[in-house]
Amino acid sequence: MDSEGSGDPAVDAIVALAGQAAALPTAEHNGVYTSVMESLQRELDTDPAADIAAAAPGGAP
Repeated sequence: MDSEGSGDPAVDAIVALAGQAAALPTAEHNGVYTSVMESLQRELDTDPAADIAAAAPGGAP
């Protein structure tokens, strides 16, 4: 991934959390990475059409 990110703000925010692991004790890395992976799985499993519809004028029905 380059400095522009993934193009998906939600994914970029989750990936940024992984970067914070460097400031934590090694013993806490597993928990951070587990949380990041679970969050990415949820985000990537969402229906992008629902997000597009919600962002459209008038929002989702």
